[in-house]
Amino acid sequence: MAKMPYSIVQNRVIDEQQIIPRRGGIYRLCGSGFAGKTMRIYAEAWAAMALMNGQYVHWIDGACRFNPARVLACIPETYPNAHNLLHNLFIGRGFTVHQFASLVDRIVNELAITMARLVIVDGPVVMHLDSQVKDREARILLKRSMAKLNQIAVNNNVAVIVITAAKSHSKRHKMLLDIVANHCNQSLLGRKKKLGSGLKMWLVHRPSGSSGFREEWQEQETLEQSYNRILHQQLWPTFQDEIEDLIVID
Repeated sequence: MAKMPYSIVQNRVIDEQQIIPRRGGIYRLCGSGFAGKTMRIYAEAWAAMALMNGQYVHWIDGACRFNPARVLACIPETYPNAHNLLHNLFIGRGFTVHQFASLVDRIVNELAITMARLVIVDGPVVMHLDSQVKDREARILLKRSMAKLNQIAVNNNVAVIVITAAKSHSKRHKMLLDIVANHCNQSLLGRKKKLGSGLKMWLVHRPSGSSGFREEWQEQETLEQSYNRILHQQLWPTFQDEIEDLIVID
């Protein structure tokens, strides 16, 4: 098979209309680092967009790295009273496997109150790598939590986003990542690629098969720049009156 010309590859940008999370399933963001931190920016941007649309968002922090300022930074500076939007962002921190499982169990009751359409789980694998937790127990607990999240997504018709590493760092890590992958019906993989003298983020979406570079990706790109690009690129002119569909397309 002939390779595409360098100039075509260099200018190929992913179709962001194809990578929007759909309700009723689990969407996996796969990035570099121990817990996929390079792809967290998409979850933060989608959370900001949901908050701007008057929705509630639930965020379970399993990687102990959540910073609401990053979500706030995704909101344009001209948006009035942006800080007030954070009141609709509910954060739970799971420091141990049992705390994490408890947070997942509580989501059902919380959704009955908030009617949120977006649930983000950041680093669900991290606490399951605790050396004090046996392999079998970690495997069983993670399977239960992922099955519960899938049940939540289907029964409540919400979009559940999980953020994990793309590459395993141990046999146990691989086993746990495989469990997550088996419960997800969408995924977005991001990897840095060398292109000429620089680096760009190459994205691959499943099951659509859409792939390409993140537009104007830079090592020092701010969250606000990324958010504005995601919001105002192809999506804004088409869905200006239906912003909620950027998050919760049926």
